[in-house]
Order: sequence, then C-alpha cells, then structure tokens
Amino acid sequence: MMKFSQKKIVVALSQLALLISAVMVSQSVYAKWDEERDMTTNGKEELIYYYKTNEQGQKLVLDKYVKRLIFIRPDKFYKRSIKQIKIDGVPVDVNSDPFSRYPEQTAIVFENKDEVLKKLFLAKKIEFNVLYGRDEALSTFQIK
Repeated sequence: MMKFSQKKIVVALSQLALLISAVMVSQSVYAKWDEERDMTTNGKEELIYYYKTNEQGQKLVLDKYVKRLIFIRPDKFYKRSIKQIKIDGVPVDVNSDPFSRYPEQTAIVFENKDEVLKKLFLAKKIEFNVLYGRDEALSTFQIK
C-alpha cells in the first residue's frame, strides 16, 4: 500500500510527463512553418513570423501579432483581391487589403481571428483564388 506522499509524487511525475509530451507535440506543429526573426524598430523586442513559400515563388506569412496572413507575390499586377481561402479544403471567408508601401504584399484578415489562426497553424494545405481585375489565379501552399 502506497503512502499518501508517494501517491502525490507519482501524480506529480505523471503530470510532468504529460506536460513535457504536450510541449513536444506543440513544437512539432510550429516546425511545419518556416521561421523568420525580426527586431522591432527600437531594437528591444524580437518578433517571430512563420512563413511558407510555394513552387511559384509566392510567400505566405503568418503574422500572429496582428492576427492576419500576408500574401507576397512580386509581379506586375499590384491590385489583387482575395475573398476566400481554403484550409485543408474547408472554405473561410476573408477580406484582403493591399499594402500601399509594398504593392507586392496583400494582407488577408478574417473575422474569427483566433479560431482561423489555430486552423492555419495545424493546416496541411492552404489554397486561395487571387483576383487581378478580371484575371484569376490559384495559389496553393503545402505545409509539411
């Protein structure tokens, strides 16, 4: 028969093991996205951004600070519009806004930011249609 203090130790050790395994699993989730570090303008804080680049040279940046996606496509078409993205085949309505200073970048924002960010971190495939006036192009990002 175990004493009360021995039971407490066993419970504490099992909780610690569970915590360590949860941290390891969460690290593997973030490992699917590439990581980019940047310093704030005052140089006091380091910011971490997650990104993916596809075969066409387009870049998708996950900005967890402002809770948005940034789609980067350097091309001759500066005005672009994105109304919907698909996360693992599930459509999500979004709004897009091109940056005035950086015309190759478009901010993609969504209504339920926390829920969509969680889905993006866990996604295996993100795809969306980009409208350039009347022209349309499909962009796909595989996250492995």
